[in-house]
Amino acid sequence: MTGWKRQKKLKSEGRMEHFAESVGREIREAVRDYFQVPSLQGPALACAEEKLRGGMPCGKLTVLHYHAFGGSDPAVYRAAAAVELMILGADIIDDLQDRDDQDSAWNRIRPEVALNIAVGMTILSQQLLLTGSFPLERVHLAVQFMNARTLAALNGQTTDLLNEIRDEEDYLAMIREKSAGFVVAACMIGTVLATGEVKEEVAEYAEELGMAEQIKNDANDLLNRQKGDLLSRKRTLSTLFLLQYLPENSRWIADYFDGMLEPEEMIGRMDEFERVLEETGAYLYTSVMIRTRSYRFVELVNKLDIDAYWKNRILALAE
Repeated sequence: MTGWKRQKKLKSEGRMEHFAESVGREIREAVRDYFQVPSLQGPALACAEEKLRGGMPCGKLTVLHYHAFGGSDPAVYRAAAAVELMILGADIIDDLQDRDDQDSAWNRIRPEVALNIAVGMTILSQQLLLTGSFPLERVHLAVQFMNARTLAALNGQTTDLLNEIRDEEDYLAMIREKSAGFVVAACMIGTVLATGEVKEEVAEYAEELGMAEQIKNDANDLLNRQKGDLLSRKRTLSTLFLLQYLPENSRWIADYFDGMLEPEEMIGRMDEFERVLEETGAYLYTSVMIRTRSYRFVELVNKLDIDAYWKNRILALAE
């Protein structure tokens, strides 16, 4: 590695270390500037603080890709804040509709106020991008990705909310729109702000990463009573496989997902349900699908023509 490249890498590492502080400052200042009514600003700041405590993985993706493709402007932290606010708005609406995560800041306030905060965060995310210091044509590309993915997530959330998933194809289409799309947006926003170019190879591997993570999250949430996915009869990759290969003596599970049994019946037979998941190979199948997407992610990233240091940083996301 040349001295110049080593110096550039060390500077970029330093910027990544200051990620939480820089993005947190951008988010707090933006919320205070635009949520001016005290009865709105206080709860909005509480929601923002909860987001900041979550580690902000998508904002990190934006900064990582910005540096990986040669960007050096610290204004990228404002873009990362925009990405996190976009996702926060979607998370609030998702939880309000699904009645999930009752301990979250937005579920401890009046739902109509929480809804205003969600709408405000969505608009504020665009405002942060539009008022940054990047060239206007790059900002326009970034905002296009943000808007397109937010609208796609709206479609996916509606499919999920109405439980209109009937097979694996429906499920994969839903998570591609609802969850993986935000990962794609985070990676692409960093990339276009650095290069001014739409790199489809980045969108391709980002989608694989996002889908693998969502499949894993859904599998982990299946037996989590606090999440309520099972009690809401949500069809995931694991449950769809299970329903396809149910033994005759476990047909009551199909009856439950068809709405013929009450949630209390499922709660009382959770041990049996978990046993059937194992015996049918539903968890094994889900694990294989996660690994398949992760391997595809690695394969695509390895084709990138970028510095090995940054390529390894991106590859580490699959670990």
